[in-house]
Amino acid sequence: MRHETMKNIIVLLLFVLSATLSGCANDQYAIEKQYYQAQKQAEKIFKNPHASPPNELERVVNILSKFAEKHPQSNLAVEAEFNIARLYIVKEEYAQARTQIQKILDKYSKSEGACSEALFLKGNSYEIENKWDAALLQYKKLMQDYPITLRGLDTPIYIAQHYKVKYQPDKMVVALQEAAVHYQALAAKYPKSPLAYQSHMLLAQCYIELKDWQNAVSTFSSIADTYKDKVNADGVLLNMALIYNRELKDKVKAKEALERLSKEYPRSRLIKTATALLKELEKK
Repeated sequence: MRHETMKNIIVLLLFVLSATLSGCANDQYAIEKQYYQAQKQAEKIFKNPHASPPNELERVVNILSKFAEKHPQSNLAVEAEFNIARLYIVKEEYAQARTQIQKILDKYSKSEGACSEALFLKGNSYEIENKWDAALLQYKKLMQDYPITLRGLDTPIYIAQHYKVKYQPDKMVVALQEAAVHYQALAAKYPKSPLAYQSHMLLAQCYIELKDWQNAVSTFSSIADTYKDKVNADGVLLNMALIYNRELKDKVKAKEALERLSKEYPRSRLIKTATALLKELEKK
């Protein structure tokens, strides 16, 4: 009798739990559906901002604002806030965009990810307005305040790429050198961590862009040694081999890197490429 009573209680609890979870799932679906409908309205402006009338922008901003207010705990609320700023940017209402971005910075001040993205977007707003110096200030602030976020890590390279696209090689070189120092400092501050690994990879990218081949292979070699038990370094070893072969004309070092790749990563997807390159080197 007692066993049957306990069984009934468990069944009832499972039913209640199932109903609760189902309710949560339904609520989430309803939230996502609301956001999707709001986003569809925003997409019309994004696709053709100059054709949309001012009152349409005001209407869509109002929809997104109400969504964010109604669902403050949802990640989609943050995205709605960002889309408001993006809408102002595509409509070339930059002051309004930056007011909205400041609202995001204040509202989500405890979220480093949100704040880093907000600062990057603020920089973008100045950049699109052809105010590079003002944009650069925002990017530098992002690097300083949120260096370990994904956006913070990418920003030094982004700055260098700006100068590359604008055909300003001297400024690009300076930016890459500053980026290299930045990544070296991060790697030293967080040794042997995933952040250090990413910093070292970006450091190697800086050296490649600078055509500083010796420092590039030295960095790749350090990565292969330091992180071999944590990540696959087959791609790193192949990059080393290619640089030794093509840029430094050191066939011996190239072969050593390829042989190490074959030995340490026999099941790598790069084995065929490494084997073919080894055969090619042995002919010479």
